[in-house]
Parts: sequence; C-alpha cells; structure tokens
Amino acid sequence: MGATGVPMLAWPLYAEQKMNRTFLVERMKMGLKVSESEDGIVSAAELEQRLTEMMKSEKGKEIEKRVMAVRVCAVEAVNNGGSSRVALAHFVESL
Repeated sequence: MGATGVPMLAWPLYAEQKMNRTFLVERMKMGLKVSESEDGIVSAAELEQRLTEMMKSEKGKEIEKRVMAVRVCAVEAVNNGGSSRVALAHFVESL
C-alpha cells in the first residue's frame, strides 16, 4: 500500500479485500475506487479515468501527499529504534 510511496487503485477481488478497499479509499484516503460492471469486469475506459484522476487531478495530488507521508512513517518504524523494531524486540524478549 502506501508504505512503498505508491498511490493505489483499489480493485478488490475476494472476501476481506472489499473491507480493505473501504479502509484504503474512504478512511485513509490513499487510493481511488475502481468500479466494475455487474459481471465483475473493469473496463479500459474506467481504468483510464481512474489513472488520469490519480495522476492529474487535485484529488490525486492530495492522495500522493498522504501516501508519501505514510511512507516516511513506515521507513522510520522499521529503522533501528523505530516503533516496529522496538515492538518486535520486546515480543521476542518475552518469549
């Protein structure tokens, strides 16, 4: 997701992925929803519209800013002394 610094087009296929899309698009505002037809197919025109929106619109620019901020936080978390490293070390010590 955003930890790599790449905005997402959310196109869920199975089970919990629809919940992930809701979280990614609506709560985190780090992606755009891709709409599919009744038969589950996403048209080339739909993909083109969402990609253009992501790359050229003000909304896309805001998504990119949020994604880059999350990327910075993710990198800090996994560096030495970062929250993820510290939490993992505490967990391992408790075993």
